[in-house]
Amino acid sequence: MSATNSPQAEMPTSAVENPSRASVRLSVVIPNYNHGSLVGDAIRAFAQQEPAPDEIIVVDDGSTDDSLARLAALASEFPTLRVLAQEKNQGTVAALNRGLQAARGLFINFGAADDLTHPGLFKATLSALERHPEAVLACTEGLAVDVTRPDSAQPRPPIVPAYEEAYLGPGEVAGLLRYADNWLLAGTAVVRRAAIIDAGGFDPLLRSFADGLLFKQLALRHGFCFVPTVGMTWKISPSGYSRSEAADLSRSYEVMNLAIARMQADPAFPTWYPQLFERRWRFGLARIAISSQPMRKATLLQLARGPLGPIALNFAAALDGAVGRLIALAWFVLQERPMSLWALARTAWFRRTRSAQR
Repeated sequence: MSATNSPQAEMPTSAVENPSRASVRLSVVIPNYNHGSLVGDAIRAFAQQEPAPDEIIVVDDGSTDDSLARLAALASEFPTLRVLAQEKNQGTVAALNRGLQAARGLFINFGAADDLTHPGLFKATLSALERHPEAVLACTEGLAVDVTRPDSAQPRPPIVPAYEEAYLGPGEVAGLLRYADNWLLAGTAVVRRAAIIDAGGFDPLLRSFADGLLFKQLALRHGFCFVPTVGMTWKISPSGYSRSEAADLSRSYEVMNLAIARMQADPAFPTWYPQLFERRWRFGLARIAISSQPMRKATLLQLARGPLGPIALNFAAALDGAVGRLIALAWFVLQERPMSLWALARTAWFRRTRSAQR
C-alpha cells in the first residue's frame, strides 16, 4: 500500500519507543527516485537476508517513472514492504528522514534502490551488535562497481579497520582517522535507531555526506563494530547522487566547509581532524574527476596546489588514457597524502590472503 506524507516530514524529537514498535527488531529504509527498474532487485535482496528485516520501507521521492506501479505489485509479493509516496521530489536526505520517522525497528539500515545487499549482511552485523551492546552500529566491507564498467569491482573500504570482527571504542575510532577515513560504508551499516533520532537525524544541508558525517559522529561517541566480510555491492553511476554532487565543485566546497564547521563544534571529533578531512575531501574530488570520461581537467586544475600542480596536471590531461590518469592520481596522492600507504598495503595483503584461503 502507499501513503502520502506532508511536504516536509517532521523529525521525531525523542528516542522513547512506542509500545507498538516493541516487536520490530530491524527496519530497512530505501529512498527511491526513478529507479523503478532496479528497486525490485534491491527489495528482493533485503527480503532474502537471514534474518530478514521485519519491515522494508521504500520512500518514493516523487518519481516520474513507473516506480509506484512496480512498488504496488511488489507490496503484494512482500508483506513486510511499506511504500511511502512523496508528492514532490524533496531529495534523498528528506527521504531518509521520512523513512527514519516511519521506521519501528530497534535497529535500522538505510539502503539504496540501485544497490544490492549480499547474503549474510544482517546476520553478521546484528550478531556483532548483540555481542557488543556498547556499540552504536555495525558495518562490513562492500564492492564498488562502476556501472559503465561492470568488471570493475573494487573492494571497499580501501583500508579495513580490523581483520576480524571487532568492536572499536571511541578512542580507537579517533585513532583510525589518523590513517584512513572511508572505513564506514553507510549502506552496510546497521544502526541503533534511537541513537540516530537522539542525534537529530540526517542534516539536509550536508546533502550526500549527511549519512557519512552522522555515522562517523556516532562511532566517535559510542564506538562501532566492523565485520570483514562483503555485505553489499555499491553501484557507482555518473548520474548517481554522490557523483552528481561531486561534479559541482562549488557545491562540494560548501558541503565540505559546513561539515568542517560541524566537526569543529562537536567535541567528539579530534581537533586535528578537520584539516586532515579537508585534504581527503579534495583528494576524493580529484579521484572522481580523474576517473571521469573524459578526465575533468578544469576541476583538477582548480584542486591543484602550488606552482607545479597546474604543470603536472596539464601534462597528465594532455596524455589522458591510463598513463595520464596514473600521473594525475600520483600527483594528488603526493599533494594531499590522503591515507597511510602502509595500512593500504596491509589491507591489500589481508584481502589477497583471504581470497587464496577460500
